[in-house]
Amino acid sequence: MHPFIEQILERPTSHKVGGWVGIVVFLTFIFWQYFYSGLSGELTKLNEEIESLEGKILTERRIAKNLDKVREEVKDLDVKLKFAMQELPDKKEIPDLLSTISDLATDAGLEITLFKPKPEQFRDFYAEVPVSISVDGTYHQVATFFDEVGQLPRIVNINQIALRNPKVEDTGVLVKADCTATTFRYLEESERVQKKEKKKGRRR
Repeated sequence: MHPFIEQILERPTSHKVGGWVGIVVFLTFIFWQYFYSGLSGELTKLNEEIESLEGKILTERRIAKNLDKVREEVKDLDVKLKFAMQELPDKKEIPDLLSTISDLATDAGLEITLFKPKPEQFRDFYAEVPVSISVDGTYHQVATFFDEVGQLPRIVNINQIALRNPKVEDTGVLVKADCTATTFRYLEESERVQKKEKKKGRRR
């Protein structure tokens, strides 16, 4: 038996109890200092990592939920885009469409004094086709023309409207009307490729 323990056993009971208490306290201190405190630090670190992982999981779940919503929105936009595309003529149809617009003005009783296509404005996958138009006629005839254009199956926007020189006649108020009729067309594949090449050239 270890001499230190023999000395404790030979002492009076009160001393023995005090000695054992001291040993227990000492061992408890050693356990706390070298084992529990280190373990406590590791547990704290693990708890922090768990909380961080739980936060990441919640974030990923929110992203996944939003991703489904975004996918649905993209599908809806694709459908709308397809319908919109159906209203865009291709390059070959533009002359016929412009002829139709001119015919609508004549059918409304207007006298066409200017019908001049302007340079096209290229966008991502389509081109704007503006036409400067000037006509003479009554307010009613001008309004009828604009209404008929708005009912065309193809998209045609009437803007930059200016009414000039109103005159009261037996047939009504005569005016000179200026406007820009803008329609749109698909860009052909060769045009899209050319457009991309121009963009690349500018970046260089």
